[in-house]
Amino acid sequence: MAKRFQRDTAGHQMTVLHDDGLYRHLRFTSPKSSEYWFDLVTWPGRLAMCGDVGEDYVFTRLPDMFEFFRGKSINPHYWAEKLGGGRRSVKEYSEDLFRQLVVERFVEDARWNGVPPGTGKALRTWVLNEDLSDEHEARNVLEDFAHRGYEFSDVWEWDFHDYEQQFLWACNAIVWGIAQYDAQKAADSASETDSAKAAA
Repeated sequence: MAKRFQRDTAGHQMTVLHDDGLYRHLRFTSPKSSEYWFDLVTWPGRLAMCGDVGEDYVFTRLPDMFEFFRGKSINPHYWAEKLGGGRRSVKEYSEDLFRQLVVERFVEDARWNGVPPGTGKALRTWVLNEDLSDEHEARNVLEDFAHRGYEFSDVWEWDFHDYEQQFLWACNAIVWGIAQYDAQKAADSASETDSAKAAA
């Protein structure tokens, strides 16, 4: 997602619409296109991220939310806890994660417990080659799978949900946007220092 975000925002520039302590409104957009524009808005204890990215997100944690999000990488697991709807609000069923977890469990069972001959082929035929795009149907396929006494247990407890792509995009936007803001503040401060030295 980080590479896609970089592509989507390659020409973006920052416009500071408001900057008064913890009250900030920053807009990031390309002068050539209105695609993928986004705003970062802060007020004490809150950061809102909105724009041409699907959902809007409001995070709650520290008085200065830029302090909370500053860094070089995203932390979607922890950051999702700071949303009003919590982690589950930004997760969706992932067919890729379903397939990954099924294969991982099968490999683990084969390594430690052994599985009947032909189980891997049966798993590909009766589970992995199926249309697993619907979570309910995918769970049913997995629960119904059995081959020579081998079956998956506690399937209802498996979590096949992963973070929505637009949420991951928004997380990247927040980190990148704050870095742009910090770089501009540092440049402004250096310019003011140089001007003060020249005047003295």
